[in-house]
Amino acid sequence: MENAPFTVQDLLQMPLFQGAKIISGHEGVANEIYYIDSMETPDLTGWLRPNELILTTGYSFRHDPNMLCLLLDEMHRVGGSAVGIKMRRYIQDIPQEAIHKSNIYKIPLFDIPLEIPFMDMTRSILDQILQRQAYMLRELQEVNQQFTNLVLNRRTTELVVLIGQLLNCEVAVLNQEEEIESSTAKFKKTDIAEKHNIRVGSRNFGYLSITRKLSEQDHFEQSCLDHAVTVLAIEFTIRQSQQLQLEREQEVFLVELLSGLNHEEELLRYRAKRLAIPQGPYIYVIVIKPFSRTTLDAEQIGRINNWMVREINTPRSITRKGVEVNGRVMILCSSVHKDIESQRRETEQYVQELLKKAVRLEEDISLVIGVGGIVERLANLSDSSREAQKALAIGEGSLPHQVVVHIHDVLIEQLLMDSADHPVLAVLTQTFITPLEAYDKEYGTNLLVTLEAFLRERNNTKRVAEELSIHRNSVLYRLERISEILKIDMNDAEVRLRLDLAIRFWKMKNVNRTTML
Repeated sequence: MENAPFTVQDLLQMPLFQGAKIISGHEGVANEIYYIDSMETPDLTGWLRPNELILTTGYSFRHDPNMLCLLLDEMHRVGGSAVGIKMRRYIQDIPQEAIHKSNIYKIPLFDIPLEIPFMDMTRSILDQILQRQAYMLRELQEVNQQFTNLVLNRRTTELVVLIGQLLNCEVAVLNQEEEIESSTAKFKKTDIAEKHNIRVGSRNFGYLSITRKLSEQDHFEQSCLDHAVTVLAIEFTIRQSQQLQLEREQEVFLVELLSGLNHEEELLRYRAKRLAIPQGPYIYVIVIKPFSRTTLDAEQIGRINNWMVREINTPRSITRKGVEVNGRVMILCSSVHKDIESQRRETEQYVQELLKKAVRLEEDISLVIGVGGIVERLANLSDSSREAQKALAIGEGSLPHQVVVHIHDVLIEQLLMDSADHPVLAVLTQTFITPLEAYDKEYGTNLLVTLEAFLRERNNTKRVAEELSIHRNSVLYRLERISEILKIDMNDAEVRLRLDLAIRFWKMKNVNRTTML
């Protein structure tokens, strides 16, 4: 038997209905019959179904034939198929309004021969419906088996072609961003007629798009479409599982690289290639820390870091791969440039891109970044990692207004930190820092802050005044007081060098060294 719907036309061609005559609604003879019921009660609402054939003797509206109009209204609302009436049993004539509505709604009204029992009619019609449904179920079972086999064997392209053949149209699978992942040969986005969500639970993974609007009455096509969406959900689930496994392996490998576990370079290169880890001619590490004018709690920091890692590790990213380690986002970066300025420029540009996208978090956040030096071997990446963490930690204390801090920006601070117990530093602190700290504490002044800004701005008192939001004359007065307290000549280059070393060492007193391990 062909997989064709059972229509009103098919019904009237059955031997049992040879004597039936269509009264009105001739244009609806192609209506599919999917259900059958008899009606002998006046209740017309709440129980009718789409594609349903109603058989009646007319008993329920024998005293009010116009109730037939209400029945037709309700059938039109739900998408009913036809009404068969045993004329001359309880009613003799069909009201003209009912005939008019039957024609308008394209719901056939036909006369059933009185001698045919409802039981015989119902059994014969159900036999036809069930045979077709059984055939359709066998077809759908075969289709579903083909769909499943193609998905399990990861042959998505063939699956899409098969869906297109079954639905007789062009088909495409789109991802969440509505980018085409797989499609039939002639598919065009401009031709999309229907788009169906591919969901797993409450999460939408993508869309199945087709270029023809399917008829709601074509149950086979609708069922094929439902099966297609279901198996594509399985395909996306498999992809997600594989992606999660890949991400776990990438994370473990990155942590190994950043921590400096000893491995042969050749083996590291092989693993990096297999896991799609960037390994260009020049590689380095950057460390990112989010901060806000309001204090961020651990949950907020975790949410921001998780977002950044997902954003960094998008499939489109081939030059960066990130991982969260001890509350910091660490990124392996690949570059074709070896010079520091290109490295800094690439980092600053990427940070700006991240900040633009971060508005979706609805957080007033900024980022501070430490950048390690360039290495050419994966085995040496841990050196760049340590440098990036040092640059971040030192930069927060010594360069508070600088977003991107390269390790070369804090070379002197590194030297001072490594020599923190040297007696010369103790002498410099005692000579230049302690007196000003005592004076600031006693009189509530900001001489140390002013001196730090003056040295950092290379003796430019105008920029110091703008930074501290005070008058330039106030800066000059403070510098004069510093000279008097320390008994020094601020114009002496040797003195300024010693002051600079002392101030740099003073600014690092609150640096958290544990973050640089």
